[in-house]
Amino acid sequence: MDGVVDVIRKANGGGMQISACSALESINRRTSNPEKEKKRLEAIRFVEQKLKNQDPTMWRARGDVARKGMFGYPKDEASALKFYEKSKAPESGLNAALMLYHTTDIASNPENAKRVINILHRSGASKDDSRGSTGAQAHYIAGIIYEAGATGTADLPRAFKHFRASARNAYVPGAYRYLRLLTQSLPKLSDGERQGALQEIRIMVKRWSWQSPDIMMLHGDLYAGKWFPDEADGFFAQYYWRVASKMTGAKEATDWDEALQKRLKPLSKEKEKRVNEAVDAAMRNNVVNIDHPLEFIDLCVD
Repeated sequence: MDGVVDVIRKANGGGMQISACSALESINRRTSNPEKEKKRLEAIRFVEQKLKNQDPTMWRARGDVARKGMFGYPKDEASALKFYEKSKAPESGLNAALMLYHTTDIASNPENAKRVINILHRSGASKDDSRGSTGAQAHYIAGIIYEAGATGTADLPRAFKHFRASARNAYVPGAYRYLRLLTQSLPKLSDGERQGALQEIRIMVKRWSWQSPDIMMLHGDLYAGKWFPDEADGFFAQYYWRVASKMTGAKEATDWDEALQKRLKPLSKEKEKRVNEAVDAAMRNNVVNIDHPLEFIDLCVD
């Protein structure tokens, strides 16, 4: 097991990430026990030195503690935001961006929208090499801001790049927005470009349709648009649209109900029976109530 222990130590920076939270917790544990008080004073010196050295992990830990009011510290969101910005770690950048994104109407507040973009970029959370849950969510937020023109001007190419990064890091709402823009671009691509794009679309819709009613509806659109081969009466398009209509959970499309009603059409009596049986069978065998909320990447937990 020594080899496993070595990997664990390298992964958490020799325990620094854990010790940052433990030190903050220890500071507030006043005690009459001389040995424990000695450890508390050591923790104070440890934290002070790390903050003096502008250690990203310690500032990140302070941000978590202030945001959630942990370890006996008061909840202070203004200080949490400041601490996250001082950290400059990608996870801290995402957390700071989420605090602003959740509490202000970004679409009507260009200054805050620009601040979110700057935080995500300076921390590295939304840079090209940002990966995992941090990168997936950071790229999604950046894409939303650029697509909506919240900073003052819409920038679809930049939004598309961020959504693509979000999708490739497996964040389902980002995948939907990437697939939607990619699908809308298909008619303007060359045959070779279109073939490559369709291959990626096919892989993603197969993977994510049951994770998103939006992607399920888009799956039907791909059949209706003849990008995927369908029967003459549009059987498969109707199948995917009808499955989408039965799925619950958060939706990215703002005109969901209206858009869906425009798509649903009756088939022949025989095909109606067939499609309804297929939909019923699919609904019995799949989980359909799925949300994908934006989540903080916490270092310290209660």
